[in-house]
Amino acid sequence: MHNLSKNVMRFAVAGEKDLPVLVTRSLAARASNRRWTRLQATCCAIGLAIGVAGLATPSGAVASEPRSWDFVDGDDFQKGDLDGLALHPIHGLSVAPGLARVDVDAELVHCWLRDGKRLWLGTGVEGKIFVVEGDKAKEVAAVDAALVGSLASDGKGGVYAGLIGKGEIVHVTADFKVTTLVELPDAKHVWALLNHGGQLLAATGPGGKVFAVNVAAKTASVYADTDTEHALVMVEDKGAVLVGTAGSPMLLRIEGEGKIVALASYPGSEVRSIARLNDRIYAAINGNPEVLKLQQLKATPKSPGVDKDKRQTKASQTKTKASGGGLGAVWVRHDDGQLYQHFVSPLGLLGQIGAAGQGVVAGAAHGGRVLIGDLEGAVTTLFDLDEGAVLGVEMGPKGPVTLFTGRSAAVYRVGGTPARSVFTSQVLTASGVARWGRVEAIGSGKLWVETRSGYSNPANDTWSAWQPLANERIQSAPATMFQVRVTLASTDATLSELHLHRQLLNRTPFIEKLDVKFDAKATSYHVNWSARDPDGDKLGYVITYRRRGTTQWLMLHDRYYDKTSLGLSPKDM
Repeated sequence: MHNLSKNVMRFAVAGEKDLPVLVTRSLAARASNRRWTRLQATCCAIGLAIGVAGLATPSGAVASEPRSWDFVDGDDFQKGDLDGLALHPIHGLSVAPGLARVDVDAELVHCWLRDGKRLWLGTGVEGKIFVVEGDKAKEVAAVDAALVGSLASDGKGGVYAGLIGKGEIVHVTADFKVTTLVELPDAKHVWALLNHGGQLLAATGPGGKVFAVNVAAKTASVYADTDTEHALVMVEDKGAVLVGTAGSPMLLRIEGEGKIVALASYPGSEVRSIARLNDRIYAAINGNPEVLKLQQLKATPKSPGVDKDKRQTKASQTKTKASGGGLGAVWVRHDDGQLYQHFVSPLGLLGQIGAAGQGVVAGAAHGGRVLIGDLEGAVTTLFDLDEGAVLGVEMGPKGPVTLFTGRSAAVYRVGGTPARSVFTSQVLTASGVARWGRVEAIGSGKLWVETRSGYSNPANDTWSAWQPLANERIQSAPATMFQVRVTLASTDATLSELHLHRQLLNRTPFIEKLDVKFDAKATSYHVNWSARDPDGDKLGYVITYRRRGTTQWLMLHDRYYDKTSLGLSPKDM
């Protein structure tokens, strides 16, 4: 029997994926391929020396299970930047049509009108009217209102403009002279103007009235009362007028003065836009009670026209799906009365919609993207505009030909080949420092893959530079955060799946607490300890001892000890 005060004890701790190795310290925590850091604690009063050895991970030590980030459908790719790309929910990424940008010196383009060779723009939040000529947008008029809400042709090369915040209609002549046409009674907003049957109709709110304007007499009278909060949008339809409302979102048909037929009602807060395709009427429905507050749209922090490479890309930050602060969906009503939801916007609120070919096109009010829903409701995403809000869409026979934006205002002509077609992932975050493995890019055509890594979100200058793969393996340094970008380098290139493999560097388990107390009555020691593994591995312990003055360590047991306390008496030694 030995005197315990003349013995030294040692502990070893290892995670479930770690193999213990021999160390020459008094108390040790250990795992495979480890170097050691030590904390020495001596209980001088009882003559018991106890050493604590904590694990430290050497370069290259890995023991965790391999993991991967997988992009396999539209929802996965939607979270990144789609520069010059089209995204189908099943087939993945392909090269989109090109875009030619025209800068507009305003916050947002709220309405537009193509009248012959002229393209008119109504903007906010300073109430300006522009004409686009070639690759320039020229300011031609300013009105006393925050926002130009609607435009209609005067048939003579000029336009009528409905104002938001004043309930007025102004006349802008072909030579850009501005006069007040009429002030509508009890109306604060003129949301839509429409030339119908030789007269000018104005949809207004609050009150939801549609006025008929006598242009020659400069007077107005109520043409139809929708009995809703706002009559928000009007379109010509087979000799009648379709009206979409807000407050109580409904689709109405005005078949003559005072003759209103209800076609549909919707969940949500507004009918933002209406479009017909053959025997179907599509309606963009938004579900945020704040959507009418258009003044909430803010300018981008960057001035219009800044090169995209010099901006902070949206994918440099973690981005959430449907981050627009509201819900948007497209509903369809057949002429036989069938009514159903066609698709839900993956990006929240919707702007203007249009219909052509075999589907419906919708601008996303957040995310800078255009959504195309086919007849089955599958949604393809186009573009990734820096301005953030696609508020207007001009349609051609086969699809969108012009886009109009907010945050800030711009006009994009659609056509040709994009300058580049690049997918950039959002910042991907590992649970610890990771070593990167292979990349599997599944697609066709020419694909060029690059990666970078770092420790911050958003990415900044401390990150590694973009590096190409070498033998399909990632060359970026180990880190906690990661990005990949894939260039579709040929017009026929596609990317349907992307798999990024990683493995966490196995981190050192360490002892957090060690207490030794002597029980004089029982002439024994009570030892308590706690340890933690940063990777969550299950821990086990080995307790060894040796007599002072000797070098041989003896084990108290022949297995891992899974408890965190131990009572020792001389007979145990």
